[in-house]
Amino acid sequence: MTLTTFHDTGWALQPPPQASAYTSPVQKKGRRKTGTPWTRSGCLTCKKRRKGCDKAKPSCNNCLKQGRKCEGYGDLWVEPLGPSAQVFMQANAPERRLTTSSPPHLLSPPPSKSPISDAWQDTQLSPVSLGWSVPSSPHRIVDIQAEETSQDQDANAATESNAQDILSVILRPRGYPNPSHLSCHESHYLQYHVEHGSKLLANLESDDNPLRSLLIPCAMSSPLLMKALCAVSALHLANRSHEFSAQNAAATFYGRTLSGLQTVLARYSTDVLPDDAMLAVGLMCKYEIVRGSVKQWVVHLSAMQRLIASRGGLGSMDPGAAQFLRGLFVYAYNMARMSNRRRITYSDPTDTDIGPPRLDIYIGYTEGILKLCGCIAELPSLQNDSISLRLAIASINDSLLTWTPTSTPYIIPKGITPAALTRLQLVAECYRDAAFVYLYSTLEHMDANFDTPNATQNTLDPFFQTLGNSPYLTEWTSLILTPKSTAIHRCLARIESFPLDDHCEYSALTFPLFISGCESDVFAHRGLILRSLGKLQTNFGIGNVERAKEVLRILWARQDANAQDLAAGGTASRKTHWLDILEELKWELILA
Repeated sequence: MTLTTFHDTGWALQPPPQASAYTSPVQKKGRRKTGTPWTRSGCLTCKKRRKGCDKAKPSCNNCLKQGRKCEGYGDLWVEPLGPSAQVFMQANAPERRLTTSSPPHLLSPPPSKSPISDAWQDTQLSPVSLGWSVPSSPHRIVDIQAEETSQDQDANAATESNAQDILSVILRPRGYPNPSHLSCHESHYLQYHVEHGSKLLANLESDDNPLRSLLIPCAMSSPLLMKALCAVSALHLANRSHEFSAQNAAATFYGRTLSGLQTVLARYSTDVLPDDAMLAVGLMCKYEIVRGSVKQWVVHLSAMQRLIASRGGLGSMDPGAAQFLRGLFVYAYNMARMSNRRRITYSDPTDTDIGPPRLDIYIGYTEGILKLCGCIAELPSLQNDSISLRLAIASINDSLLTWTPTSTPYIIPKGITPAALTRLQLVAECYRDAAFVYLYSTLEHMDANFDTPNATQNTLDPFFQTLGNSPYLTEWTSLILTPKSTAIHRCLARIESFPLDDHCEYSALTFPLFISGCESDVFAHRGLILRSLGKLQTNFGIGNVERAKEVLRILWARQDANAQDLAAGGTASRKTHWLDILEELKWELILA
C-alpha cells in the first residue's frame, strides 16, 4: 500500500518583475507620464504589467489595442502555502526583493560580521546561517501597500481613520500608546489580535496575558515586532475565516519581518541584539505553528535558541520578554523532541534563573510532564546499555506516578478565575496519561527496530522481533505500573467529559488526542478523537491540528489494510508506527 502524499500549491501568481532597487535619473525622465493611471481595480493583465487600465468590460481596451489577452477582473488572492512549502531560499540562491515598491533598506543585507561562540562551531551568525531569506518565486509576496489612485487613497484614509478610532477605544483604557501611526492594515490586524487572537493563541487566559500586556506596547514602538505580530494575527484570522485576503496579508507581513530581521542582524552584534528582534523571532516560530508547517518551524526554533545563547541567556533580557520566550521555547522545544523525526539535539538555553516560576500561558502546569516526555524521546540512545535503560524507564515511571499539577509552586497571574485553573489542571492530567502512552509507544518502536549485532537466533528470534513481542519489550514494559490501555481510556474519558468550547486551555489537547489515536486499538475511539480534533481546529485556528489528523488517517488506513490482509489469510506484518509515517512523509511534525 503506497503512502498518500501531500503536494503544495504555493503562490500561483507570476514571479515579481526584475527591477533595480533604485531608479536612475534617466529612467525617471523617460518614464511615461500620460495615459490611464494604475489602479487596484484594473484587469489582471494590467495589474501584472503594472499598467493603467480603463476597466472596460468584458475586456479592457488597453489589452485589445496591444493584442494581449485580457484576463478579466477576478481576484488576485491565491491558495495558501501547503504545510511542506519551502518558504526560504537555499543559501546559494540569488536574493529577490519583496516587491518593486519596497524601500531599498528591505534588501537582503550582507552576512553579519559578528563572531559567535564555540558552541556554534565557529560559524558566523547571519540570515543564511539562521535560515532566513526573503521568499522568492513561486512563493510570491503581494504588496499590501501598492500604488493607488486619489479616490482609493481618500477611501483608504477614511477607513484607516475609522479603524484607528475603534482601536483607540480598545487600547487606551488598557494604558497602551496611541495607535495613530499605524497603517490601515496594521490597525485591522492589531484589533483582531486584541479582541480574538491573543485569547485563542495561548493555553491560558489572564489579565496579564503577555500576548497583549507585553507584545502590544513593544510593537507600538517597534515596526519590526508590529509586522511579526500582524503576520501571526492575519494568519490566525485566515485559518478561522478562510479569507484569502488575510492569508495574503499574513504572507506579506511574514516576508517583511524576515527582511527586517536580516537588517537587524547585519546592524547589531549578537550580544546586543534588541529584545524586540528576539520577540519577533519567537513570533516567527509561532507563525509556522499556526500555519501548520512541517518544515520551517524548526528553522525559527533553532534561530531562537542560537540568539538566546549569543545574548548570554535569558537573564540578559527584559524580565517580561525573557519569561515570554522561555515559556514559548520550553513548550515548542519539548513538543518537538517527541514527534520530530530528526531529534533536536541542541541544548536548552532557558535554564537561566529569571525569577520565581510563573504560571505560563503555554506550559501551564505541564512543564514537568513535557520535560519527562523529552527524556522519553531520548530513550533510544540508551538501548545498547540495558542497565541505564531500565533505570531510566523506572525513574520516568516513578516521576509520572508521583507528579501532581501543584508539585511546583507557581506565581498565579492576576485575573485567572478558579474555573480556568481547574481546566488547566485537567489538561495537565491528560498530559500525564499521554506521557504514559508515549512511553509505551517509544519502547514498542525501539523494540521493532532493535538491533543487537551479537545476538543469536535463540536469544532474539526475528519473528518475535517483527511482531513486536520480543522478550525485551516485555521486560521493559514490566517496569511501567500503569497499563497503556488504562492510560488511553482515562485520557479519552476525561476529554469526552470536556465541553471543548473556546476556552483556550483546551487548545493544548492536540498531543494527548494524537498519541491516544496512534496507540489505541479500540475502533470506537477514532470517532471521538477526530471530532475532538475538529473542535480544536474550528475553535482555535491552529494549523498543526490538521497535520495531526492527516497523520492519523494515514496510520489508520495502513492498520486497517494490514488487518484485512491478515483476515484474508495473509501473513502478519510489522505493526505500522506513527514515527514510520512521519519518516515516509519527511515531516518535522510539531504538535504545540
